[in-house]
Amino acid sequence: MKKRSKKEEKELQEEIQKYENEARSVRRKKERQLKRKYNDKSIRIKSGKQFKKTKEPLTKKQRRDLLKDKNLLKEILKIIRKYFPQLESSISKLTDKRHKSYITYNMKSIIMTRLLSLICGITTMKGINQKFNTEDTIKNLSSICEQELKEVPDWQTIQDVIETLSIEEIEDIRKYMVKALIRSKMFDRFRYKGAIQVLVDATGLSSHDYNLNSNCISKTKNGVTKYYKYVLEAKLVFGNIVISIDSEWIENKKLNNENEKQDCEVNAFKRMAPRLKKNYPKMKFIITGDALYATTPMIDICKDNKWYYIFNLKKDRLKRVYERFTDDVNFENKTTKKNYYLSKNIEFNGNIFDVFKYVEVIDDETTTFHYVSNLNVKDSNIEEIVNMGRRRWKIENEGFNQQKNGTFCISHMSSRHIIGIKIQYYLIQIAHIIRQLLEYGSIRLLAKLSI
Repeated sequence: MKKRSKKEEKELQEEIQKYENEARSVRRKKERQLKRKYNDKSIRIKSGKQFKKTKEPLTKKQRRDLLKDKNLLKEILKIIRKYFPQLESSISKLTDKRHKSYITYNMKSIIMTRLLSLICGITTMKGINQKFNTEDTIKNLSSICEQELKEVPDWQTIQDVIETLSIEEIEDIRKYMVKALIRSKMFDRFRYKGAIQVLVDATGLSSHDYNLNSNCISKTKNGVTKYYKYVLEAKLVFGNIVISIDSEWIENKKLNNENEKQDCEVNAFKRMAPRLKKNYPKMKFIITGDALYATTPMIDICKDNKWYYIFNLKKDRLKRVYERFTDDVNFENKTTKKNYYLSKNIEFNGNIFDVFKYVEVIDDETTTFHYVSNLNVKDSNIEEIVNMGRRRWKIENEGFNQQKNGTFCISHMSSRHIIGIKIQYYLIQIAHIIRQLLEYGSIRLLAKLSI
């Protein structure tokens, strides 16, 4: 390499600056040309793009601003093909019960239209016709679905197909997505002792003056009976991201008389637990729930499945345990952490667990949190385990609240058909997974995925 003159150095720097904002392939091609021209293998054209690193999570407004100027469908597709490469083919293979002579849109076009519209914030079925039927959308969908489209599928056509789908096949798609994310190891840093935290809670979807599908939970007050749709959710929590891993509907079978017990959240979890174990047999879970789960049957389920648990404790749920804990910590507190109280190895109905309390004081307001857990609580981890216990609110905020009042609207009954209601709900869970990856990964993931 011979020494360059000032003129040559100036020309070289000008050419480097000229190409530094180009795509990587263009920069590399120009690099090779410059290396040959100046006989210098050390020449590099680095990217001039700069990405801001943020320590704090992005606000909702920042996430919206970040995605505002992007082609949203193309960005969504990058996420899908990066993390869920088999998703599109799985959708194409869904059982199609339509008569072949009546088919205008293939299965992929039907379901991808609904799924992508949900991710883009279009929650009503009629909104697909009103807001999603644009030239750009039709062009993008034609490319994605490998079918030449003149219009997006009509909402009624989508609805008719959804009501004929197999719930098991849609659940299998969600299972594939969850396993794909776990295998990617992108969330491994959120594990505790190799286990992933699973939040469980039930939520009401809708209320009616009549018994929709003849299986609603009913409540009577002042002589007026209301009917409700409920579902129990199990969600993995990774930082600010919560991902639906399983759903169990809380619904009545045929009741012969008013004295028969209705279905409930506890029974729904008893039905869900064997399915969780079957679908994820080698996974270690930390089941986290409210005081409703702090009972012997729920603890037995966790013990039998070799799961950890953190449950809220209330005096009226495990009265003897609560009283024993109070006596123990008054005699000897097993932790030295300020505002933390711990009693170890409390035995109750054949189960042994730790009971602990945290007293939070903010200004003049005091809040107390009680928990039971089999995580071997001690000085070195009590703060972390309390934080995990308090993380239960994320299923309310990032989970149900976001799906009810944010991007999605699970309270809106997009169908009155029993299969249609459930499929629409599962599609929202799938859409929510993709939407969170899109929003929370905007700066880091989309920068890496840019093509």
